[in-house]
Amino acid sequence: MRACLLTTALIALLPLHGSAETPLAVEILTAHVTTDRHEFTLTGTLAATDSYPAAFRSGGRVIAVAVEVGDLVAKGAVLARLDPTQAEAARRAAEAVLDGADAALWQAGLARERAAGLLARGTGTQADLDAATEAWTSARAGRDQAAAALEKARRAVEDCTLLAVEEAIVTTRRIEPGQVVSAGQSALELAGQTGREAVFLAPDGLELEENLGLRVILSPLDGPSDLQLDAELTEVSPIVAANGTVRLKARLDDPAGGGLAIGAPLTGRVSFDGPARITLPWTALTSSAAGPAVWTVDPATMTVTLTPVELSSYGNDSVALQSGLAEGAQVVAAGSHLLYPGRAVVATTAP
Repeated sequence: MRACLLTTALIALLPLHGSAETPLAVEILTAHVTTDRHEFTLTGTLAATDSYPAAFRSGGRVIAVAVEVGDLVAKGAVLARLDPTQAEAARRAAEAVLDGADAALWQAGLARERAAGLLARGTGTQADLDAATEAWTSARAGRDQAAAALEKARRAVEDCTLLAVEEAIVTTRRIEPGQVVSAGQSALELAGQTGREAVFLAPDGLELEENLGLRVILSPLDGPSDLQLDAELTEVSPIVAANGTVRLKARLDDPAGGGLAIGAPLTGRVSFDGPARITLPWTALTSSAAGPAVWTVDPATMTVTLTPVELSSYGNDSVALQSGLAEGAQVVAAGSHLLYPGRAVVATTAP
């Protein structure tokens, strides 16, 4: 009975042993290093290359705003005014103080000359001359101080008028007549009349940091459909915003921006070559205890080895490898779930 059972067990094992020696038909492909062409369409706005706030140097109540958003202003043009009442009163008081200091200096000068004359005739003393000279020096210092105070008061009156420092465009108006503003508070936002750039918020991971100088083709969303503007990628922000985007800037070749207004919506088309990497179908990917891996085939023995790889990115039906495979490696593209190290395989075509 025991001999019969042993014979039956050996017979049952024979087909399994024979099937293990039979090469498994799998799809095999050759890994090649390729460079993918990436193309993206981004949406942004037109901005001025040079943009800056305009503010009063002193605080006060606004009595007039001479410009509106979109106005072109010349250098030295009046933008807004503050109530100059207090500044004018301070200036008049400073003028009066200077007049008094001038009179005191004149009298001190006469006294010094008189003391010098008396000393020369022998009727005065050196002490009298020294005292007169000291009084004149003090009066002169007082006069200089009053003159400086008057200059400061005059500048305060001038600071009640906000002027354009160059030719510019008003892009934002933040004040209205009757409003009280503090010194340095932004009143208007100005932009240079020439020099334009497109500003985009792009998804993180486009790998554009190494592509500064890339050409960008811009088209207005609200404008002539055939208008295209060329730009150059000039800035990629290193900071990722809370919504997962990165700010990009592209300077337009046309400094006038094709006549488009600041803030005009734009689309930008960007295309560039990605890094050279090996791309495999996702069916080739498996895993080991160390992480992602693929089955590679030894062409001499037609047996497989589990090879660890480092992934770079995922596509819809493929994966890109950062490292792990060399150019020309033979990889099992399908059927990896039936493999184990040293398993003999034979190439077949994909169904």
